[in-house]
Parts: sequence; C-alpha cells; structure tokens
Amino acid sequence: MQKSKTVWYTLGEAEKATHVPRTRLDHACRVGRLQYRRSETGARLLSHDVIEKLRKDGLKSFPRPYDPIASSNEEASSFGSTPGAGLMAQRERVEQKRSEIEEMRVNRDLRQLKYQEQQERAERRAATGVERQAQAEQRAQARLQRQQLRLEEARLAEARDQAAREAEARDRRRQWEARWLDHALRLLPSDTPRSFELDVHNAVAELLPNLDIYQPEQLTLRLIRAAVEKALESWHRQKEVEKIIDETRNQLPIQARSWGRTPNEWEARVMRAAADAIAQLGEDPQLPKIRATAVEAVNEVLAEYEAWKAGEDHRQACEQMVRCVLDGDDAREAVRQALQKLSVGATRTRMENARDAALAPFRAAVKAAADADLYLLHVASHIEGLGNEETGEWDLGDYSERYRLAGQLKAKLRPVLIRKLSEELLDENQAHEFIEEWLDRELELED
Repeated sequence: MQKSKTVWYTLGEAEKATHVPRTRLDHACRVGRLQYRRSETGARLLSHDVIEKLRKDGLKSFPRPYDPIASSNEEASSFGSTPGAGLMAQRERVEQKRSEIEEMRVNRDLRQLKYQEQQERAERRAATGVERQAQAEQRAQARLQRQQLRLEEARLAEARDQAAREAEARDRRRQWEARWLDHALRLLPSDTPRSFELDVHNAVAELLPNLDIYQPEQLTLRLIRAAVEKALESWHRQKEVEKIIDETRNQLPIQARSWGRTPNEWEARVMRAAADAIAQLGEDPQLPKIRATAVEAVNEVLAEYEAWKAGEDHRQACEQMVRCVLDGDDAREAVRQALQKLSVGATRTRMENARDAALAPFRAAVKAAADADLYLLHVASHIEGLGNEETGEWDLGDYSERYRLAGQLKAKLRPVLIRKLSEELLDENQAHEFIEEWLDRELELED
C-alpha cells in the first residue's frame, strides 16, 4: 500500500488559503513560530497540516519589528515643549524623515514583493518540478511494476512448465524403475524362498537411482543381474551348505541308508552333526573348510554307528540263539542272561559255550525226569512183589488197590528221585535200590 504524499504550499498559496498576510507568515517562519522546509530553489514551503491549523486557529499576535518613526516621536516628546520656530523645523525634519522612511518602507516592500514573487515563482517551479518528478517516479514505478509483473508471470509460466516437465520425468522414471524391478523379480529361480524377494527388491531399488534412464538396456540388464546375484549370494551359499550336509548321508554304509528321500535315524544324526559342526565355524567360512568340518563330524557318527552295529549284530545273534532254545521259557531266559554277560564281538564258539552252560542244569533236570519216569516203573513191580496174595507176606489189598497205591507212591517219589538223579549219576540197579529203600521206609511209616 502506497503512503499518501504531503502537499506543500508556498507562502503566497498559504496567504490565499489562510488569509494571513504573507509578511506575517514570513516573519513567523523566520522567528520559528511556523514549521517549514526549503524547496530546491530555497523558497519556504508550509505543509498541509500547518495550513489547516492556521485556517482553524489563525496566527496569534507576536512582537512587531522595530519602527523607526515611532522611535523618533518618542524621542521628541521626551524633550518637552520648544519654541515655535524650532517646532516647525522639527516638524519638517520629522516629515522629511517620515517621507524618507516611507520611501524606504515602500522600497523595502517593493523589494520584498519582488523577492516574494521570485520566491513564489521559484516555489511554483520547484513544486512543478517536484510534481513532475513525482509523476515521473510514479510512471517509472508503474513501468517497473508492469515489467516486474511480466517477469513474474514469465517466471511462473516457466516454473509451471519446469514442474510439468519434472513431473513427467519423475513419472517416466517411476515407470522405468517399476519395469526393471518387476524384471528383476522374474529373474529369481523358481525354488528361491519368498523371503529373498524383499532382499532382491531392496538391492535393485538401491541400484536404479544411480542408473541413467537413457543408457542402453543391455547395460542396465547386466547391472540388474549383478545386483540380483549379489542379493542371492547368501541363498546360494546356504544351498551349497545344505548340499554338503545332504551329501554326508553318502558316507554311511549302504545298509545304514534309507531308500526314500526321507532320512532315517542315522542319516538324520549324520546331517545334524554336520550342521552343528558347521554352525561352530562362525561367519562366512570357506566351502572347503565347511566340507572338511562336515566329514570330520560324520566320522564321529560313523564310529558310533559301527559300535551300534556291532552291538546290534551281537544282540540279534543272541536273540537268534535264544529263539532256538526249546527247553522252555526258563531255559531261554537263562540262556539270554548268560549271553548278555558276554562282551560285544564274542565269537560264535563262546556264545555256544555260554548257551550250553546255561542249558546244562535244565537239560540235566530233563534227563533226570526222563530217567526217573523210566525208573519209577519199578515201583509197581516192587509193590506187586511185596503184596503178592499167593505168598501172603504182605496184605496190600486187591489188584486195583495195589495199582492205586503204586500211582500215589510214584507221584510222591518222583520229585525225590529227580533231585537224586540231578545230584549224582545212578545206573539202573542203583536207582532200583534207591526206590526200594524209599518204598520200604514209606510203607513202614504208613503201617
């Protein structure tokens, strides 16, 4: 917003506007009662505010300038009355002086008027010059403003065009980067884990801002492939490590491997041992170091497998030998316990000797039972000899009673005879003698 300009009045214009004599205005300016400024030509100028104040309040009275005529009258009256001739002469001198003073005053007023006219003309010329200068400045300022407005409009138009070009370039580059990002993701192998898509995206997105959109596509494609390979380095390395771990199954004997893709217990142990050993190597070990570490870990598991295999073979051989025992459950359990006491890797001969030693008591008992059953047939013969009705030596009842008695005695004698045969070897005569003695004692007890 432009400030309003102050209007300035010359003393002549001020006299017309305020109806205050110019001489009084000039005197008031000289004695400092009115504020004014000088024009370029030196004329006094009063502001519009001063003129308005004079219109409203007027110019208050102030001491007049020195009056020589009044001074002369005062001096003459101070001398008192004089003779008539002297008075006439004095009047003439006064009149002459008054005339001179009046002439001087007129001349002075004329000079003042002339000076005032010159001042007014100068002031008008100055005011006209100031006004023309102000108008010129206004025209120049308006012209400058129009020029600045045209420059600003041109600048804004250029800025809009530049912004449109930049927006178009940004949109074109976004489409270009999106196309290459999509192409980079299509370069991934089909078995790549989904989690690596983000790594590839980030690597290519970091590369694309450094590439020129107008460079050859073949160069861009090579750089994109390099970025993809760099992002997949950890995955390729992981695949190599997994391959090394999977190949450790081939170090097992053929009989320890599974026929399917799912690893069995020993294959799982081998792979787990290799993975644990590789994990102990720290970050980014070399592949030869990884392979050597995996082989060393597998060798430890192989030693465990060999020990387990020997123990398993020994156990199966023992079970096979136990299953071949036909002497009853107690005999088989005795043979199993005897074989378990043998160390792993015992020879077939030692195993058979241990089996035979465990079966000896059972087989001796079986033989003793068989011999006892055979020898117990003598009980009936001995009873018949003792209770023969014809001789009349012993009354043991009729035949059926003697048969029943023989059966009862055989049942009671059998465990005693088996125990006797198990403790010592008896021939048939010795056995019959032992039976007869036992029967005699038993029959005497019954009597």
